[in-house]
Amino acid sequence: MSRRPVVPSNGELRAIVSGEPRGFAQRWTYGVPGWRHTSEGGFRRTRYEVVGIGEETARTYVTRHHYLSGWPASIHRYGLLDTEAEPGPGDQTVQGHVLVGAVVLASPMNERVLTRPFPGLVPYRESVELARLVLAQSVPANGETFLVSRALRQAADQGVRGVVSFADPVARQRVTEGGVIIGSPGHLGIVYQALGAHFAGRSTARSLCVLPDGSVLSARSMAKVTGGEVGREAVVRRLRALGARPQSGGESPARWLAEVLPAIGAQRARHPGNLRYLLTAGRTRSERSRTVLGMPSLPYPKWAADRRPKPRTTL
Repeated sequence: MSRRPVVPSNGELRAIVSGEPRGFAQRWTYGVPGWRHTSEGGFRRTRYEVVGIGEETARTYVTRHHYLSGWPASIHRYGLLDTEAEPGPGDQTVQGHVLVGAVVLASPMNERVLTRPFPGLVPYRESVELARLVLAQSVPANGETFLVSRALRQAADQGVRGVVSFADPVARQRVTEGGVIIGSPGHLGIVYQALGAHFAGRSTARSLCVLPDGSVLSARSMAKVTGGEVGREAVVRRLRALGARPQSGGESPARWLAEVLPAIGAQRARHPGNLRYLLTAGRTRSERSRTVLGMPSLPYPKWAADRRPKPRTTL
């Protein structure tokens, strides 16, 4: 299997972002994007295995490699194992094999994220969100569909019947601790289209808090600070690393947050809403067909390269 870098041409990149992958699959290693192409030989299923993995194993792998730095409230976690690769320095292993990918099924902050598309399912048990999907550079093209389909098959054994996932169409950049600028081109959710998922429109348009390193401070993270919830310390450390002053004695967390965000250069950006995809899960086709969707299925989204959405940023 070739490990030589595969770089799409400008024309191929324009096709990719307008919804025509042309055999390319994006990969992330230590937060840095790369590409694989089906011309390299494609994905050989007999080499790989999908297994359930523990929270710490999944958290370490995902936060190390995924372009999003946060960790969701995971419920089920599944890893892709390369049964033929020899472990190298820095590789994580599970059951003696190299971990080369992960899927995280999680609980969203708002229950309606699940109950609207799956009104007949019990949220957080029968319906979940596919919150993270990441594969290593070593995994050939088309590995995504294998990992997700096998993960959902195993999740069905745990009672999962409906999965919602979101693709962020807005291009972003963020700066790592080492000063490396990482660009995410925005996603149409091609992997979900390849899996035959139902497209159910966009999530609600909203304002994002964009930090000076290009990452987004979610509403959930801000609520942890203002409400003194578990995980508050990690959010505060993140802001302090970007130059936020310490919270003074007697100062309310809400007031501290309101003052430090503009002081460190955080900005508000209007987001048009993520693309929502729905997948049914079940041990048999009959089980999958019994899941009722509460939202209509729409044509898969496409756009011209010159019409890709860009966030509108305000001070």
